[in-house]
Amino acid sequence: MTAVNNRSADHTDPTGNHLLNYKTVWIHGAGLSGSTWDRLAARFEDAAQPDLPGHGRAAPVLPARVETFADTMQGDVPQGAVLIGHSLGGMVALELASRLGSSVKALVLIECVPTVRTGPAARLIASMFAGIFSALPPGWLAKLSALGQTPDTAAELQNQISRMTRAGLRSALEACVHYDGRRHLANIHAPCLILIGRRNKATHQGAKLMASRIAKAKLVELEGGHILHTDAPNALMTAIEDFVRKIEPIETRPS
Repeated sequence: MTAVNNRSADHTDPTGNHLLNYKTVWIHGAGLSGSTWDRLAARFEDAAQPDLPGHGRAAPVLPARVETFADTMQGDVPQGAVLIGHSLGGMVALELASRLGSSVKALVLIECVPTVRTGPAARLIASMFAGIFSALPPGWLAKLSALGQTPDTAAELQNQISRMTRAGLRSALEACVHYDGRRHLANIHAPCLILIGRRNKATHQGAKLMASRIAKAKLVELEGGHILHTDAPNALMTAIEDFVRKIEPIETRPS
């Protein structure tokens, strides 16, 4: 495991050329939708931006679990894909990588933990918060979530969460609370980039655990909070590009 701090200002302008060698699957976090990746993924012809169940245009599934969310997209993951997941989407990406093995070329986990079930107290607190947040009207939750965020992130959260239903929010939070991906970590053999935001300490312990147990993991800290793709989009893409550049391409497009 390699740990890196990257606290430079977010003023780079990456081209994304190295990711053009791969098919990519961008999996969003709880309360968002596949469209949250539009700014980053639009430049890639082979980018898939699926909606998780109960989000965007996707129908809900029961039971609401990371495993059942992964079931809905497993058949659509291309051979040799780079999986990019944020938060809950990182849990789903981790689950998919554990199932698909060498079919996954690389894994990028953004502000993700393998579980919130680190002990009885943590499970109880997580369940309580899930219940409280899922009971709030989505419009209220959108406004609460936007407090203290950067302008771009606040706008994105209000836009995305306000379109959710209570049932969709409840299913996303239930999936997070019940998942425990620690059992998969030693069996992830694809190169793995783990990205954390300096301002969101809540994910740091879990991210470090993943970095210590995944054989080919690299942990990178960026300036920003939980929603790194809007807090620091250029720094995020630069980190992904640097990581992908070191992977042998499966296909090079003719110029």
